Amino acid sequence: MFTATSAAPAVTISESAQNISPSSVSPVHAVGAVVIHPSEGICEIERIEKRSFNASTVAYYVLKPKFGKSSSTVYLPIDRGNTLLRSLLLKSEIDQIITDSTTCPSLWVNDNKKRKKAFNDLLSEGDYAKLIRMIRDIHDHTRERIADGKKPCAADEAILEAAERLMHQEFAYVLHLPLEEIGEYIARRISDADVTA
Repeated sequence: MFTATSAAPAVTISESAQNISPSSVSPVHAVGAVVIHPSEGICEIERIEKRSFNASTVAYYVLKPKFGKSSSTVYLPIDRGNTLLRSLLLKSEIDQIITDSTTCPSLWVNDNKKRKKAFNDLLSEGDYAKLIRMIRDIHDHTRERIADGKKPCAADEAILEAAERLMHQEFAYVLHLPLEEIGEYIARRISDADVTA
């Protein structure tokens, strides 16, 4: 079962650098590779660059996010990047993750505060199969609230948006589909898995 890396902030060039010898850290990702950054999403490695701060030289991955309106460049020290960055999933892995989600039991927690914590923990954990199950739970309970004349829970909606953003960018990029079609793709695969179960 696939688990994405947990969210962590990017290191920008303005932050103080660590004392890292560039000769002691080798990059595991090549220039031109498209990778997943836990908080920035899909990025292309534009170059590897060394910068000097106070008597130490630090080697950075220079990343360009592929989604979003931001034109920012992300500078990530290679030692951290080797740990945080990962290669994109394959289509077969995405399909298997969706299938795995159908055997995951409901993750719903009735208590609002406990649910918010549990769902935030799931986001940090980054297990896509569990996130798909969580998304289904939120959709189901939101429909029930609306049927009862209640508004959707704001905390649930925020978690839903974060989970979908985390997964849908990668799925859309790998599957060559528009972002807005990913929910339908997942639903169709779940339906097919339910039929064959």
